[in-house]
Order: sequence, then structure tokens, then C-alpha cells
Amino acid sequence: MLPSIGFPEMLVIMVLAIIFVGPKDLPKLMRTIGQWMARIRAMGNEFKSAFDDMDVDNEVAAIRREIEEMKSLGNLDVEISDEMRALDDDIRKSTDMSSPHKPETTDDKPSDD
Repeated sequence: MLPSIGFPEMLVIMVLAIIFVGPKDLPKLMRTIGQWMARIRAMGNEFKSAFDDMDVDNEVAAIRREIEEMKSLGNLDVEISDEMRALDDDIRKSTDMSSPHKPETTDDKPSDD
């Protein structure tokens, strides 16, 4: 967790900087500190963009997996279609009235009507 620096702390830091560095070299010190802060921010942004790129790569990999799953479901669709055709043919053959066939009976006893 980063410490929070308020106005009183900044005032103490400025007074100490003026005492130890001197007013003549203070602008040079502030410029150097600013450059270091810019480098730190640039590294932080680079680090963040690396994680964002990794996240994008993970999303692309997930999409590729989904596409492969859909392709395998496409093969399943062909198998189901073949089974449906076979079932349709079987139903058509069993309900075809043009060819005589014996009705299947479940009871071996003759019925008394």
C-alpha cells in the first residue's frame, strides 16, 4: 500500500530539500526526480500493457477452443443426421401399406371378440 502524502508532509519535504540541496540546485533536482517518475510510470504502463496483451492472448485462445468445439459439434451433426435418416427410413418401412407384412402380436393366445 502506498503511503499518502498530504500538504504538511510535502511542506516538510520542500523545506528539507531547500536546506540540504539549496535553492540553486533545486530545479535540477526536481527535473531529475520528474524524469525518474516518468520512467517509473512508463515501466508501469509497459507492465500493464503486457498483462493486457496476455489477456487478449487468453481470449484468442478461448475463442479458438470454442471454434474447435463447434467444429467437433459439426461432425456430431453429421452423425445425428445419418441416424435421423436411418430412423426415418425405418419408420417409413414399418408404416408402408403397399407391401403386406404380418402385424406383430404380443399375446400368444387368440383373442375372444
